[in-house]
Amino acid sequence: MLQTLIWDGGLSFPETTKWDLIDMTVLEYKDSQFHECDGQPTTPITLTVDDAQKKLILVVPTGVSMIERRAAERNARAIQKAGFQTRRRGCIGRGYELEIQGHGGALPERLKHSPREVY
Repeated sequence: MLQTLIWDGGLSFPETTKWDLIDMTVLEYKDSQFHECDGQPTTPITLTVDDAQKKLILVVPTGVSMIERRAAERNARAIQKAGFQTRRRGCIGRGYELEIQGHGGALPERLKHSPREVY
């Protein structure tokens, strides 16, 4: 679990400053499903649950197959609909906006164009 500190803008330090601890949970995609990650993810495809912005951020790096990307995207959309049950925080991610980053799993360039001319 990653933790990010966000300062609320108070001017006096340290008594009146308020640091809000925002939890961002990182899920890694392995064995065709997302798993809670302790520390650094060990797989290239990750899903970050950002509670502050109510977003799910799916990162798919270059070099990932289209099949694996689509399967991870389906799993991320399932988490968007039903949530993900964590060990410590309960159900997270339900109703959040899904944002996909990265170009992995894209359609190969040779398949984007028709071999015939369009009449």
